[in-house]
Amino acid sequence: MLANAVRICGAKFGNLLLYEEGAFRVAAMHDAPLVLEELRRREPVIRPGPGNPLHSMAAPKQVQHVADGTCLFRTPVRGGDVATLGTSVAKRLIMTTRRSIASLATTATAALALTSAASAFPDKLLQFVTPYPFGGSHVLHASIITTAAEPHFGQPMISVIRPGGGGVVGAEYVLKSAADGHVMLFGDPNLNSLRPQVEQLSFSVGDFIPVARINYSPWVFVAKPDAPFGGTIKGMVDWAKANPDKLIYSSDNVNGPTHIVFLLMEQKTGAKMWPLQLGGGGPAIANLLDSNTMAYAGDPSVVGEHILGGKLKGLCVTDTQRWASLPNVQTCREAGIDIVFHFWRGVLVPKGTPADRVATLSEGFGKLVKDEGFLWLMKAIHSNIAYLDHTTFAEYLTGEQKQLKELYETMKK
Repeated sequence: MLANAVRICGAKFGNLLLYEEGAFRVAAMHDAPLVLEELRRREPVIRPGPGNPLHSMAAPKQVQHVADGTCLFRTPVRGGDVATLGTSVAKRLIMTTRRSIASLATTATAALALTSAASAFPDKLLQFVTPYPFGGSHVLHASIITTAAEPHFGQPMISVIRPGGGGVVGAEYVLKSAADGHVMLFGDPNLNSLRPQVEQLSFSVGDFIPVARINYSPWVFVAKPDAPFGGTIKGMVDWAKANPDKLIYSSDNVNGPTHIVFLLMEQKTGAKMWPLQLGGGGPAIANLLDSNTMAYAGDPSVVGEHILGGKLKGLCVTDTQRWASLPNVQTCREAGIDIVFHFWRGVLVPKGTPADRVATLSEGFGKLVKDEGFLWLMKAIHSNIAYLDHTTFAEYLTGEQKQLKELYETMKK
């Protein structure tokens, strides 16, 4: 039935939605992207607001009957056409979308009208380059950004994964591309603020132009529930002091965010812990789950499901307050360890990209972060929004680059 719906509506993929008490449950999928399958597994219920085309189907109290194969409506929305196909079962709907999963949660407004300026740029496919391997927070966020981006830029945006060298391979890929705004780097503080200043890399902090900061996350220290130090951050520190050189933790890369927060932990407590460098958050979390290491610190989007599922124990979060989706995990400050660390994710383009194109891209991301469907997907992975436009992001980076270099020099002493 799903396959027929996709064929009849000329869509790329389809979802069978069953009406249950004012909401729709995703009962089946056909040819859906992997990221959508994962997000629907986590949160399978859709509760449409008044502006959503599904709301008109859910609102009536009486049973509705429609003929098999009838397209109840085909509404242009941001992200693609939504078509609802009727069946003889009361209020059983099939929803399909032509281009992106953003339309599954965005409101049904008129199709975004592109201005003449936006039509001039971008004028071809956009590449969104993630410099880290699968399984980490960057790839997960990039999947959501690129699936929801097209209506806000007027061109498809694809996620390009170029891991290697702790992000260096991906950064070099972007810098070797034409500086015309069509190839963007999904950057972070370590790759774009710290490492070019303290390592011999092929690029400097000035080789990239900031476009937009999408969000930031604190890092969450975690361990397995059966760890020998009792499942608390204080217990981990005391165990490391009592067992010198024996606490091995999963790390991403030398001078990567996990490495940095563990160095901060050592600086604040006097404990000594040893990193196992694994190249990214995905391999790092996998090695902890397999008991190859004893601890890890990572993004809530990577560790959150494991904490809520009981596979990992949250020890403390490096923020000034508890993270909304992990309310039972105390801050490190609450635990008596004064550590605050924020890891931003942002978009950058090569030096030389025309200023008007940088501004156009920044405006597009500014619209994206207000998209209802995008926000729903971000919430589903325990993430947030902390948008900065290109001008404010540039000011932020200038200050951060100075601070991180000073912090690094202090920690080396």
